Amino acid sequence: MPLTAMELEQKAQDRAGVETRAKSIGIPSALLAALEKSKPTRSIPQETLSLLSETPQTIYRSLSNLVNPPSSSLTWKAHDHGVPTGFFRLPLEIREQIYGLVTGHKTVLKIPENYHKPRPSRERSNNGSTSLLQTCRQIYAEAITSIYTQNTFQFQNHNDFLAFAHAINPISLSQITSLTFDLNSILRVGGDPYDHQAPRFTIIWVDGVEAQWPHVWSIIAAMDNLMELNVFLQDPGFPEWDGMQCLCLFEREILSPLGKIKKRLRVFEMNVPWVDISSWDRFENRQPVTEGALFNLTRRGINPVW
Repeated sequence: MPLTAMELEQKAQDRAGVETRAKSIGIPSALLAALEKSKPTRSIPQETLSLLSETPQTIYRSLSNLVNPPSSSLTWKAHDHGVPTGFFRLPLEIREQIYGLVTGHKTVLKIPENYHKPRPSRERSNNGSTSLLQTCRQIYAEAITSIYTQNTFQFQNHNDFLAFAHAINPISLSQITSLTFDLNSILRVGGDPYDHQAPRFTIIWVDGVEAQWPHVWSIIAAMDNLMELNVFLQDPGFPEWDGMQCLCLFEREILSPLGKIKKRLRVFEMNVPWVDISSWDRFENRQPVTEGALFNLTRRGINPVW
């Protein structure tokens, strides 16, 4: 049904308002619009935004250090009567190198699933720490950018990504260059296994995800500095039904939101647990889901045995 003249005018006003607010913040208007349209079903509770413990091999990253600037009441001052003191006598270029060494460089920062205690990533860590950010406001301002531009943020739940995107400064969100998703929140088994020429089971959406999935990709598509994106969808039938074919009849619905990303990334990988069913009679006349796609698709399901 076509929009009325009043509805069209309201949409134009809303769009103009978003563009004005985005310009004042210093972020792309598409990113602000995507954030305003998306609603995570969970937020970051304050009690989890506390300093996290350290292990010999991995540093648990503190979300509070990333999200919250230090208090203005801190006694360490960068300047005394306009003259740089201590650490701030070093040139900015040297300070930035120190920030990179301390806060991480090409490190995987694993955002905790459901905001329970963070777990160490499988990736090797350089034992950096975000506690430096709480030293004083000038260090926070100088160092925070390198956190987002030099490291990879990893999520296991799409809602955690939405909550994180809403929690941090949108300028910082737009500075992220690398994302990794190892998602266990998208798919569930659609019924008991069956045997039709080969042992199989089907997977379907987790309840409520279908409506949120496009919002995830609208935000990602508006992150102008993103260069690397790896998405791995976990198999909900593994390991109980290991060796069976995993079928997904709504592959197109899952993959189509990825088309929101219009620029070619340095890395854009999508790894899914199901088999390729495009050759089946009911699907063979449909346009291939990867035609014109900017991502590399890996279907890691077991190939059919006829």
